Amino acid sequence: MFMMYGRFDVASWLLVICIGVQRSFGEVDFALTSYEVTGPDLVDYRLGEDVIINATVKVKNVGSDDVSSGPTNHFGLRLYFSNNINLEDATLHTPSTGYDVDVDDSDRDKMKGGFPGSTSNPPSPVRQISFSANVTMPFYNCTQYSHLCTKLKIPVSNGNDGTDNNFHCLALIAQPPLGAGFRDCRPSSSTLVSPSLYNVMIIGLLLPMVLLVV
Repeated sequence: MFMMYGRFDVASWLLVICIGVQRSFGEVDFALTSYEVTGPDLVDYRLGEDVIINATVKVKNVGSDDVSSGPTNHFGLRLYFSNNINLEDATLHTPSTGYDVDVDDSDRDKMKGGFPGSTSNPPSPVRQISFSANVTMPFYNCTQYSHLCTKLKIPVSNGNDGTDNNFHCLALIAQPPLGAGFRDCRPSSSTLVSPSLYNVMIIGLLLPMVLLVV
């Protein structure tokens, strides 16, 4: 009986600890609630060519804890080409660290501002943030990229409950606002010879000469 009581006591203690950890960590939950490419009106992501897009996202804190305003951003934003509408399930996304974005001056303070928790009165406002980014459709695996995604990059020190609401993806099969634009994997006159292909061609030309010398 004593041993059973001891086991029950330990189990109960561990359960209390686990519940306590769950309730005290990760109560801040920034969610990206919408994402839209706003310009240009017609967007074609041509192979290897830089494209500057404008976009807006909406962000709110759906966690229960308040986030106070501070001197630094509570989160950042990144863009990725992905082969899946669910960025977490993507087997291909590029670049690995995401494209940098340039947030509009008028919206930068919103990323530092206060975000009350969902249980506060009033609850967290939805903040709209506009930005621009320079993206390039990669040479490799071009035909496999199906979406242009944006994702919140949240410092570990801020805590964040879950990541499944940190991103949003738009398909590359429709022009804004229905999609992110069209993917075009056909080489243009400026990309017929990529740097990597050029290197392969040079090696192919020089290798026979080297073999003759040897």
